[in-house]
Amino acid sequence: MPFKLQAMREIVDTDDPEEASVMGSEDLSPDYNIDLLIPADTATRSCEELQPEPVHIFRLWQLFVDRVNPLTKIIHVPSVQPFALEMATDINKIPLNYQALLFAIFTMATVSLTEAECLQMLGTSRDEALRRYTIGTKVALTKFNFLKNYDMVALQALLLYLLSLQNRYDRHAAWILSGMVVRIAQKMGYHRDGDYLGLNAFETEMRRRMWWQIILQDAKNALVSGLSHSLLPSSWDTKMPQNVNDADLFPGSIEPVLPREGPTEMAFCLIGYQIAKFLVNAESLHGTPGLEAAVMGHDFEGQDPAILPSIQQYRDLVDNLEQNLLEVEARYIDPTAGNVHIAALSIRPMICSKMREILVPMKEQPEWGTEILDKKDNLFKIVLMNNEHSTDAYGVMDQTGFLWFLKFHFQIDIFTVMTKQLCQRPTGSLADRAWNMVQKIYHYHTELLDISQKTYYIQAQTVLKAWKNREQAFRAAGQPLETPNFIYRLRDVVKSENRTSEPSPQQPVAHPPQNSHQMTDLDPFLGNYLDVSTLNWDLWGTMNQPPQQQQSQMPVSLFGNFPMGNMG
Repeated sequence: MPFKLQAMREIVDTDDPEEASVMGSEDLSPDYNIDLLIPADTATRSCEELQPEPVHIFRLWQLFVDRVNPLTKIIHVPSVQPFALEMATDINKIPLNYQALLFAIFTMATVSLTEAECLQMLGTSRDEALRRYTIGTKVALTKFNFLKNYDMVALQALLLYLLSLQNRYDRHAAWILSGMVVRIAQKMGYHRDGDYLGLNAFETEMRRRMWWQIILQDAKNALVSGLSHSLLPSSWDTKMPQNVNDADLFPGSIEPVLPREGPTEMAFCLIGYQIAKFLVNAESLHGTPGLEAAVMGHDFEGQDPAILPSIQQYRDLVDNLEQNLLEVEARYIDPTAGNVHIAALSIRPMICSKMREILVPMKEQPEWGTEILDKKDNLFKIVLMNNEHSTDAYGVMDQTGFLWFLKFHFQIDIFTVMTKQLCQRPTGSLADRAWNMVQKIYHYHTELLDISQKTYYIQAQTVLKAWKNREQAFRAAGQPLETPNFIYRLRDVVKSENRTSEPSPQQPVAHPPQNSHQMTDLDPFLGNYLDVSTLNWDLWGTMNQPPQQQQSQMPVSLFGNFPMGNMG
């Protein structure tokens, strides 16, 4: 199967081969990537030396409850809170599995912080806090011997740790870890519903929440790793979690839990579970070139049309998804019930409209014959639409306090591919839309202005080059063009960086330092399941070359690994 991320790396390097590519996730990962799960110095490290100060424990716990828990619902807050309080007094009184869970909670809480918030709240940099709590999670899990001692709490810690890896570690390593989480859950029987196993109501419901979150995470990690089929067992019968609050669940309770009618704290996750169900159904069409044939206009002459799924099959899946989401919204979601409900209501229109737009075949696009002349032009629009829908959601998530979730999933590699194409597409309606989206990205992702990080330095140069070409094109046409503020800021920071990087006769050439952390997204909701990083980027392979150097051949598999993967 095509190795899509490697292809993206080659695309971005085409114009400037001397530059290290921003596509290498292995280059973007922090130093502690080398011991993804088992720290090298486990024997000499203690959780006590890594734990936060007592006042910080309370802050991080509350931060997790407010910002992270409503979007994940992996833990039972009333059951875990006493251990958080105990940790503030004596960590040695807490079992190792709960130590691991609390460190994973602190890690995710830190993920939700901006750099400024982290400095104000914890008195340290965000990267340093992430490094410390990540090591604490790994040390506690290793000392607990999680590969031998199967336990719900340890699995919760693993799952939260897996969530925290987004854009912090090499995506392929994260996918491998995801597979291990699936296998541990399967070993513990989470793929079988607790009702069939005679488990109590509390354990049954918590297992359901965890299993469906595992489905989502495994699908996402498979997609961004350039793969498709997950490691889920071929047959599983775990029911979808019910619409109940944590207060409705009691450890050890044997009384059945009755789902509530009306809004609960499960709002966001209930939407996510429907997306997971959609992904499972869509994967039944995996391995066929039908979506590519319909959307990209490939010629499948000589192939049996009976084996190719029609575009209508995918549209039917989207229609079914929307109906399921509408039912969830009508029964369980109320915008007056809290910010998480407002955030949940923003998912359906974004996801469904995005997928329907992408399911419009190339020759039926309104720009066909003008700005879209071939498959490459159509792919540019697909990437543009993907980014547009995601950035449009930033405003809602910012107002509800969950902007971190969107930024957490921002993929700078996708952003870079699009801005590289703007160097060659200075004018037109698609270029206008793309620049509007770029402006939004720089408004919300102020970290991109920190060009001391190599990735952002290269990205800034790409944007400035594309804008220069746009200015020249407008000038040649005699048309006015207003320069946005973020372009002025980029020019200033790049000029300043270039001055400080100029070597003196006694100094070697200074290079921008490697990026130690990549924070961010464009497809936010649902953990990026529907992600344009699953596109076949070989299609772009010659797009950064001069026209006379471009080849006419096109790859045969744009969506080959997961037909719906570019939707997100």
